[in-house]
Parts: sequence; structure tokens; C-alpha cells
Amino acid sequence: MTVTLKELSKSYGGSPVLERISLTLEPGKPLCVTGPSGCGKTTLLRCVLGLEKPDSGTVTYSSGSRPRFGVLFQEDRLFDHLDAVENLRLAAGEKDRDALRAALLALLPSDVLDRPVSALSGGQRRRVALVRALRPGGAAVILDEPFTGLDAAAAAQASAFILRELGDRPLLLALHRKDIPDWCENILELGAEGEKRRRD
Repeated sequence: MTVTLKELSKSYGGSPVLERISLTLEPGKPLCVTGPSGCGKTTLLRCVLGLEKPDSGTVTYSSGSRPRFGVLFQEDRLFDHLDAVENLRLAAGEKDRDALRAALLALLPSDVLDRPVSALSGGQRRRVALVRALRPGGAAVILDEPFTGLDAAAAAQASAFILRELGDRPLLLALHRKDIPDWCENILELGAEGEKRRRD
């Protein structure tokens, strides 16, 4: 499955955020979008997801229609009154709590899994949300700032988890440059005025 953006532009209040962006997301070639705050990283992700309508240009999917995505937003969007396992169960549609616990244990200590996520730290909540984004069988994955709230060790662990769980799905990440993992060689830089540079 591939996602193709062609000459995509988006403005707010007459101010351009994205200008003539063209790219292709394909299996085996994770793409990282980076740049300063306000440069349009999240807007680009929302256009790929179909949550924002571009002013011009197109977003097309090789499947012919918008596929199911595994998504991590900037906000964790968890059910605060439920524990980590139940949050994952609702998203993944799985009933096997043991299998879900095993997935969460890749990033979290066992003693936090049965607590309401409202009682977890920000970094722990982020890791629950990350597992939730990768666990369902979405055809592609989009991650917006997946390492927010994580220290260096936890971020490295999360990075390895992403690569391991991704499989052959296309991946689009929005990250600060300092957070780009070594395995992401395709980088799209957005500048403050919406300009871009691509390194393959």
C-alpha cells in the first residue's frame, strides 16, 4: 500500500502552511517530517489522514480509498478511567488480555498496567498510546511526536519498538530533528515559511 501526495498546499487565514508538497509513502521506507513548531508537520499528517482538506493538490491511496491507519496524535487521547490493557483492547479489538499485556510490557513495567491511565505519568501514558497506534492492523502508520515526555532510554526503547512492530507498513512520523531515529533515512524538512528539503 502506498500514499501519494502531489503538489499539496494548505493555508490558514491567507498564510501558507504547506506549499506544493509532493511525496510518496511506501512500505519499507519510513518518512520523517521535521521542522520548527508551526511549520506544518501536523497539518501534513492530518491531510494524509483525510482530517484536513488541502487548498490544492491531491492525496491518493493505492488501495483506491483511504485505508485504516494506526495513528498517534500529539494528544494521547486515552480513556482516563480505564487501565492500559483496556485502552489497548478497545482500539485493537482483541479480547485476549494476556496478549495485550505482553504487547504493553515491551514498553511499560507490569505494575502500571492495571491502573487507570489517569494515574500514570505523562511518559507512561505516551507509551500506552504508542502501543495502541501500532497494535491494530492498520494498513499504514502515522506518528506525531511519539517520543514526547520520554527520557533518552525510554525513547530508544520506543524507537526499537516502532521499528519492530511496523512490519511492512508505510510509516510517516513528525519529529523534531534531534529525535529522528537512525533507521529513518528519508527526511522531509519543512521551514517556517513552508519550504522543504528532501534527503533520501
